[in-house]
Amino acid sequence: MKTILLAFVCCFFWQVNAQQQVFAYDYRNVPEDELKTFMGNEAMYWSKIHANLVKKGTVNGWAMCRRINGLASEPNIYFFYGFGTLENRDKMGEDWSQAEKEVRSSMDKEKLAMIDERLKQKKYRVGQVLLQRSSSVNLGQGEWNYLVHNYAKASNVTQFLEGQEKYFKPFFEQNITAKNTKQVFWYTAAVLSPRGNGYNWNCYTVDAFKNYSDIFNAWNTTPNWPEEGMAEVNKFLPEGNFYKSVIWQRVMWIDDQGQLKTAWD
Repeated sequence: MKTILLAFVCCFFWQVNAQQQVFAYDYRNVPEDELKTFMGNEAMYWSKIHANLVKKGTVNGWAMCRRINGLASEPNIYFFYGFGTLENRDKMGEDWSQAEKEVRSSMDKEKLAMIDERLKQKKYRVGQVLLQRSSSVNLGQGEWNYLVHNYAKASNVTQFLEGQEKYFKPFFEQNITAKNTKQVFWYTAAVLSPRGNGYNWNCYTVDAFKNYSDIFNAWNTTPNWPEEGMAEVNKFLPEGNFYKSVIWQRVMWIDDQGQLKTAWD
């Protein structure tokens, strides 16, 4: 995909606010007949390293999501890495190495030998993206299992996100609080890297839901959409539309206590 072919690179196209969350997506395209082994490797080994990092506060979150529907040629897995700051990203290589040493030293040698054999599986990586969260509404209204990523190629990322902050943040705050919607949180983010005309998106909005069916029947009442805001932000999008919207299911994650949680069939 043109959208995600470069690795994490700290390219300063604008000043990064230290108070805003920096995170990354690591996209994979895993063949269906390899998914069971792939997920098993994450549960048995890689997630333990991320749990170590979460417990130490080196990262503020890790999750694995699986694409629902869409084209077979597109990534079907992504990993979320919550760095928090670019400084934490700078230290990740050193922190990761130490965490892996600690995890391996705690494992039974026979089990570790078996896992090492499984870890020879191909990684299936197709790209990585570094992002910065801009606005968010998360009022603790409920758990979530599904995310809708609305990818955008904005002609002016700053003004597009400012419009989201001005018009849509209060809209979602009001409606999520009043339980007018089954949506449980919303946020926006800008791509820090990679950037340029060779990629199909440079920012996005995210909608979270507990149930898959809620995505298609999200409102408990008729919403009063901010028409002025819709016109304001849509003018920065080609033909007033997102590049695409993709549904992802969270299938594995580390909770606040550093415990692995799973949710897949």
